[in-house]
Amino acid sequence: MNKKTKKISDYKSYDDWVAASIGSSKKQMDHFLKLALEDFEKDGDIAILLLALRQIAKVKCGMAEISNKTGLTRESLYKILSKDGNPTLTTFKAILDALGYCLSIRSVRHA
Repeated sequence: MNKKTKKISDYKSYDDWVAASIGSSKKQMDHFLKLALEDFEKDGDIAILLLALRQIAKVKCGMAEISNKTGLTRESLYKILSKDGNPTLTTFKAILDALGYCLSIRSVRHA
């Protein structure tokens, strides 16, 4: 069988493309979030990180399950994990916990 490679334009939305790209691979999810966090650390723009978390939440278990685990409504989660979201640290941690991730701090050397 000859399998045709899909292009981004073949998907309904960017979210659909991301979901298809990372699939259910934990390794791909971890890498995707790592890249989003690195972008945030470079430029301080949290929008990419929040959108990446939303995409992982949708792929990994769905917003309804994250809602159940965090006690936040699905509507609140979509708002928090939007490009304009501004979660508290407690809310951010609750979402990470529900997704099976944690916060960590490391020392960096400044020149």
